[in-house]
Amino acid sequence: MATLKSTNINAGDPVTADIINNLVLDLNELNKSTAGSFSLNLASTGGDQNKNNVSQKVYSKVITKQVSDGTPKTFTWTFPKDTFKVPPNCWIQLKNNSTSTPYTAFNFTIVITSVSITSMTFQVRGKGFTTATHDFVCFAAEL
Repeated sequence: MATLKSTNINAGDPVTADIINNLVLDLNELNKSTAGSFSLNLASTGGDQNKNNVSQKVYSKVITKQVSDGTPKTFTWTFPKDTFKVPPNCWIQLKNNSTSTPYTAFNFTIVITSVSITSMTFQVRGKGFTTATHDFVCFAAEL
């Protein structure tokens, strides 16, 4: 398991891109080692800790799909059974490691069309873009 560095952000500290990037890298390391789910606890360094704690589970899944011009393509991520009691907050990050993929392969929009306690559905919409295979990194966080 990778060693994670503790990141303290005090009241009034600027939150830089480096800090955010390191937090994302740490989350990726945690995700690799925990079969897709882990517990994340954030705590304020100032004031009463009992009033400032945040606790949230974040789940993720990579959906690799080829998309092409034309009719919107619909994809669904079905969550593991009994993961959520209320529909979670969801978001998607596009990832493509190929340096040979032309910029025209990214001329589309990703729209989350529905979220329930059992799944998230999204569409890839656009016209005139080049066919390519992308990784859609899907995230869901309990409310």
